[in-house]
Amino acid sequence: MDRDFYLSSLDDVKVKQEYDFSYSGISGYAEVIGCKIVFFRKSKTDLLEALSFDEISPNEFDFCNYILEKIGFPLRFGDGLGKIRESFGVESSVDTFFENFDRYNYFVGKQLFMSFCVGNGMINGLEIIFSPEIIAEISDFR
Repeated sequence: MDRDFYLSSLDDVKVKQEYDFSYSGISGYAEVIGCKIVFFRKSKTDLLEALSFDEISPNEFDFCNYILEKIGFPLRFGDGLGKIRESFGVESSVDTFFENFDRYNYFVGKQLFMSFCVGNGMINGLEIIFSPEIIAEISDFR
């Protein structure tokens, strides 16, 4: 997966750059599209520390899948739980946070955390964290 990808490299996309952004209590730099897509780094020139796609609706799948393709991620919004498990195995835990929405969490050592929000049988949210510092911060809550 390409951790050196910048959302601002996409043509015709309005990206807000925030230099004093906090991701799970860790300060840094973020590229934000609306309130749904965040790419977080500790500084603008660092590798990607975390990314988040939140509450993606079916009419936004094509755009978000384009980003996932650009970073080399193997799954797409709209894929089902079977495809997640085929790619990453059995999840570490499952959280139910809204009716008909579950988060399937994957902890891969202390170097990688992935969480897939699945609603109506398909992925509609995604969080990937590469930073051991951020993973340690969220571990108490997952």
